Amino acid sequence: MSVKTLLNQKTIRRSMSESNYQETIPQGEGWLASPVRSNGLFLRLFLVFAVLGTLWAIATPLMAYPDEPSHTIRAAAVVRGQIAAEPGQSFGNGVHFQIPSYIANLDAQTCFTFSRNRTADCAPSIPAGDNFDVIGVTSAGSYNPMYYWVVGLPSLIMTGAPAIYAMRIVSVLFSAVFYGAAFMALSKLRKPKWPLVTASMAVTPMVLFLSSGINPNSIEIAATMAAFCALLAVLDRAHSIRSTLPAIATVAAATMVLANTRSVSLVWLLCAVVIAFLLFKWDAVKRVLGNRLVLIGVGLAAIGVVLGLLWMVVSMNAPASSGTAPEGIINPAPGVAPYQAFVTMLDRTFDFIPQYIGVVGWLDTPVPQGVIAFWSMLFVATLLMALLARPRKILFALVLALLAVAVVPAFLQASLVTTVGFFWQGRYSMPLVLVAFVSAGVTLRSLGFSTRRRNQSIARILILTALFSHVIAFLYVLRRYVVGITDISTWQTMISHPSWQPPLGWLVLTLIYGVVLLLAGQRFYFYLFPGKKLINIPALAAIRRPKL
Repeated sequence: MSVKTLLNQKTIRRSMSESNYQETIPQGEGWLASPVRSNGLFLRLFLVFAVLGTLWAIATPLMAYPDEPSHTIRAAAVVRGQIAAEPGQSFGNGVHFQIPSYIANLDAQTCFTFSRNRTADCAPSIPAGDNFDVIGVTSAGSYNPMYYWVVGLPSLIMTGAPAIYAMRIVSVLFSAVFYGAAFMALSKLRKPKWPLVTASMAVTPMVLFLSSGINPNSIEIAATMAAFCALLAVLDRAHSIRSTLPAIATVAAATMVLANTRSVSLVWLLCAVVIAFLLFKWDAVKRVLGNRLVLIGVGLAAIGVVLGLLWMVVSMNAPASSGTAPEGIINPAPGVAPYQAFVTMLDRTFDFIPQYIGVVGWLDTPVPQGVIAFWSMLFVATLLMALLARPRKILFALVLALLAVAVVPAFLQASLVTTVGFFWQGRYSMPLVLVAFVSAGVTLRSLGFSTRRRNQSIARILILTALFSHVIAFLYVLRRYVVGITDISTWQTMISHPSWQPPLGWLVLTLIYGVVLLLAGQRFYFYLFPGKKLINIPALAAIRRPKL
């Protein structure tokens, strides 16, 4: 047999092998539809994240979100034109602004923090008529005003507790736009199923909780994920960049937002860009960087970056006690050298994993250990599977993404330990965590996505368990504020003698939360396995099966 014949047979076998990896993509109007026919997909994705985030915002007592009083005061000040800290405004450990009295006195709402047995009924009511201007103090006085201007708008037309809930919901919607854009971009990949699976897995209860409060950390996480996923979509279709205009716009918009959120946000963006480039061949990167449409997007993003850098210069010249430390924390660690802080952070790498999954409130309420164990299992299984990816060189990007989760926070902590002490929390690293697991999904594409019956059963078990874990985490957090968490079970007391109730009541909120998750899970399962149902429930029969 000739060499030419052998080469031809090898080529045919390789083509047949690669054809086995092609994924069946539904062509209908499902929740996750075809990359070709995706009308209304973004709206559906946006609504899922908006509804879930809003339910968290309503279920969590006011000021039960980390550092929420300071950020609420900052938002109320910015929207009233008080943007920069001026000489004479800074006293003690914060900046003084003229804001409505009901917002200035929000610290009284935090009476239940750090005491899991104390319910939220200890917080005084927020009088709607208490709207006269007084001095409010915030440790976020030097933060970029962009996020606060958007979130603070409801306080101009509303007052009292409804105004603060409305501010939370605006923050939720802001984040939901970018989460929807991120998943929309992933659906445009040529082999989108694994990236969408790992991205969905990375949306832990902590991610949804972090999207529900008044804090720029929420939009920082969502915008980083959107920028990374959209950049992946552009690189994946480098041969037809014109078809990726929405993704290019998403990268530009997310970059502008990140540059004007927190100073460290540009670090997350840099990591995301480097990892995205390493996930694709250099030819694709060169083609993207040389495209005129991409260059226009880069130019628009650059405007936002310049504005963000200008604000950094302004904040550096602010009064000394204007709260320039992360979240206003100023607690130097005397005698701790930067290299010691760096090594200490590396030691704590795995200690932050529960905070990626669910440690809510002011980091005082971990979700049940079963939920943490389930997601930890998913994390480990995903990373181990990704190690089987081919070609091997693509693993370099995944390894770099994982190293970034450990090393970048350690470096940032070490650089500030002598001025602000140990301040790092797991939620600060969430942008890198999402980037890492989406990267794992991209590497898994080389393994193909089988739709065999056994895989359908495995996926059904994992999806239903994930949905159940989400509901349990949501319900457990409600229990913490409704009746408190003590050594003796208080589940029965939630029904018989609740001490505190959120708007609509804890039972109604939990039912809505479960229904929304179930509908989303049903749609996602339809997408992964066209024509198959996650569960057979008559009420879900009306959900139309995607057409092939």
